[in-house]
Amino acid sequence: MPQVRDAVAVIQYLLWLEKTVPQGQVDEFSGAQHIDALRQSVLQPRPPLPGLEQNTGGQYLDGTTDITRTVHWGTPTPLQKETYTRVLMGNIDLSRLVFPPNTAGRNIESFARRPLWDVGLDYGHGTGHGIGNFLSVHEWPVGFQSNNVPLTAGMFTSIEPGYYQDGEFGIRIEDIALVVEAQTETPFLTFEVVSLVPYDRNLIDISLLSPEQIRYLNTYYESIRERVGPELQRQQLQEEYNWLQRSTEPFPLDSAAAAATSATSTLALAALLSTLLPGLQA
Repeated sequence: MPQVRDAVAVIQYLLWLEKTVPQGQVDEFSGAQHIDALRQSVLQPRPPLPGLEQNTGGQYLDGTTDITRTVHWGTPTPLQKETYTRVLMGNIDLSRLVFPPNTAGRNIESFARRPLWDVGLDYGHGTGHGIGNFLSVHEWPVGFQSNNVPLTAGMFTSIEPGYYQDGEFGIRIEDIALVVEAQTETPFLTFEVVSLVPYDRNLIDISLLSPEQIRYLNTYYESIRERVGPELQRQQLQEEYNWLQRSTEPFPLDSAAAAATSATSTLALAALLSTLLPGLQA
């Protein structure tokens, strides 16, 4: 499966960045070269195609991948941490949504925006796009824009909410999701996320997450361990395997504490925005 092989390459890349970025040894060009080399080294790689986003997705003989992870190697500001967490919440909420067949993506993409909307923020890009195979990484007409076709089982789309503060920082969390039949009495649909790389724990404010979102994360991380861990061990990538184990530790589930702190954190973000960013427009 290309997603497992691509996860091995991306995990190697994230560990490499973790070591080299703090030393000032990486720029955008050298970083792009390194991830391309890692993807070329896995089984059945396909040469990079001109004009494609090779820094975020990989082309393989049996499929195409597209993934984005935002990471921080220092101490994130309260604003950076909360906006990242809210982007993640939107990613989770749309990924676990159950919806009727033939629903247009534009009718449900607001679920990815709501955690940001709750505090008066938004993102100015699309929520996701179809994923091609031996075509473009960005494939029309699947996705969440107004002119996309309704979602049906078997379609692959990205789910990628984000947040950008001009001149300060940017956040994007992108996964590929397969549209599948939901486990409901009547025929409904949902998403199955097939990307297999954990999110940056350094940027997650667990107190903002609902119990359902925490359970989703823990289940997703267990799936990553089960599917990617054996491949890392097979390739004798012990350091990468240890990194994966640390990065997919389950989050504590304490709904009372999470709910109580969530309200405080929302107020804290509102105060930050009103005092530090009075001219902000979402």
